Amino acid sequence: MPETKKVKELMVPLSEYPVAYETDTLKHAIKVLRNYRASGHEHRSLLVFSRTKKVGNEEQLVGILTTRDILNAIKKNRMLYDNTELFTMSWAFFYRREPLNELTVTKVGQAIRPLVDAYVQADDTVTRAIELMMTRNVNILPVFEGKKAVGIIRAIDLLDYIAGML
Repeated sequence: MPETKKVKELMVPLSEYPVAYETDTLKHAIKVLRNYRASGHEHRSLLVFSRTKKVGNEEQLVGILTTRDILNAIKKNRMLYDNTELFTMSWAFFYRREPLNELTVTKVGQAIRPLVDAYVQADDTVTRAIELMMTRNVNILPVFEGKKAVGIIRAIDLLDYIAGML
């Protein structure tokens, strides 16, 4: 039963994810993610930490930056840059270097999904993680033990678990 399995049994440790800082640029984060994936890893998100906020002696996890967040930030920057509406905007700028260089100077902290209420505790049930993913419309949740981030639970991890019960 999903109620008996704990999130900590399915989570991916933080050490397996690429990292960016809230003060890094989107351009830097894109390069980190590209290099990480080129080395054979599958994750499509970055964990975003603060250099100034600490939990004990460790940097605090402040958000998650997904590929969708990156594309949305570029789109938003383009709309602001051109003072245009979404329906009149051309997507051709994604294929040219100069506009992208200008549109990726935004700080990661401005594009992340902050950790407000879309997270779980390591001892929470798998059912709780599924509920949060469905109600918050996310595919990835940070996992905490108290205030310390310890891992990530992904929708695919939950699906694999459910498939194993079939």
